[in-house]
Amino acid sequence: MKDPTIKNDYQKKGRATLNKQIFDVMLITEKQQLLLDNSDVTEFYFIEDIFKFCLTGTMTFNDRYNLVEYGPFTGNERIALIYSVGDDRERELVFDIWKVNRIQGIGTGMREGSENLITMQFVDPFFTGLNLRKYSRSWSGEYYSDIMQDILNNMCFFKATSSPFNIEKSSNKTDFIMPFWKPQVAMRWLMRRAKGKQSGSSGYLCYNSTKENLSHNLHTMNYLLQDQDKSLDPIKYVFQDGEVSGENKILEWWISGIDRTSLSSIRGGRWRGYDFSTKKLLNYDYVYSEGADNTTCLGRKTLYKQIDDLYSTSRMVGENDYKKLENVAYNDWAKRYNLQFIMNIIVQGHEKRYAGQHIQIDWPSSKKNVGADPSNALLKGRYLIKSVTHSFSAGGTFPYKQRLVLIKNAYNDIDSKILYKAKKPNVFSDPKQNVQLVRK
Repeated sequence: MKDPTIKNDYQKKGRATLNKQIFDVMLITEKQQLLLDNSDVTEFYFIEDIFKFCLTGTMTFNDRYNLVEYGPFTGNERIALIYSVGDDRERELVFDIWKVNRIQGIGTGMREGSENLITMQFVDPFFTGLNLRKYSRSWSGEYYSDIMQDILNNMCFFKATSSPFNIEKSSNKTDFIMPFWKPQVAMRWLMRRAKGKQSGSSGYLCYNSTKENLSHNLHTMNYLLQDQDKSLDPIKYVFQDGEVSGENKILEWWISGIDRTSLSSIRGGRWRGYDFSTKKLLNYDYVYSEGADNTTCLGRKTLYKQIDDLYSTSRMVGENDYKKLENVAYNDWAKRYNLQFIMNIIVQGHEKRYAGQHIQIDWPSSKKNVGADPSNALLKGRYLIKSVTHSFSAGGTFPYKQRLVLIKNAYNDIDSKILYKAKKPNVFSDPKQNVQLVRK
């Protein structure tokens, strides 16, 4: 059965094409499809994130068509975005308008006094299936990944689309009862306990990316951090004075530093459950060194010294099995740890980038007379793209810009005897080579 809320009134694949410009925005109403003038779009951005199920964004535009009079907005409107920088990689995405935030009269001035400024939030079409309905169902002795795929296919209607669905199979099974939950609630419960077969660890992420227009992904964090030759951008990212293609120049950057509140959870703690058959309380201890040993690190030294502390946290999970407690403990630890060192960079927009991709930054040293290696040992090396904010504007030097939020969960060759050594490094064997990997 097809979801009636997912409309097919706009067919992608060539219904709209770019007209010698970086992007086009089309507003799809009940009555007609309106191609907006780019000069009328004062703000347009959307975000893809490996920690978020769906793409979300905001648009503010000048309503020269007077939709306030000829509307009304019914909640069935959609937005189509077509964008490209001209290398035959044109992207065409369709979003549902989720909320009209504000409709404001512009008043007298350069534009017509009758025109309005409209701000709206939009989401990709699968937000509806994940959040607006509740279901009751049970599974017996099924792999976690098969249960999650069943939910996505038949409750969120991923199967009804032509977009690719990339999934990492799980190695563990379970009996699961879905007690009239939203699909997103059930997915979060399962993702916390599933263990990836390829990565050998828990920590599942379910997200959409723009890799192939709109691809759907169900992978563990370690899966993304491991062998990613195909996803690696072969061109290094450098600063303005670097000799490299323009789209990989870093225009701005900043770092989100240490969070001592989060650090208390990373130190370790005790995850508690209860075995109903033996009527015993289960205590599972998990500390920093164990989490670091199980994590694929983009460097040879972890972010901290050995800060093991069993009394830092205490969490009641309720599971009746030590293996499940272990999966929950590592899931909680890994997702917290991998957000500790976050690099933000602004670059010229390009459709080759997507959440979950690997890049390499050739970071120069600020020291004088640094010798043979003029690089910053702390900041250079491999990064994982956590999220991409795609921003479009009609004016300015770059009508299409991207903000990349990058994960750097270890340091490459930093000279430190204090930091805890990574057991599973994923680094480049030669700083001059940006595609060859070393995995131990």
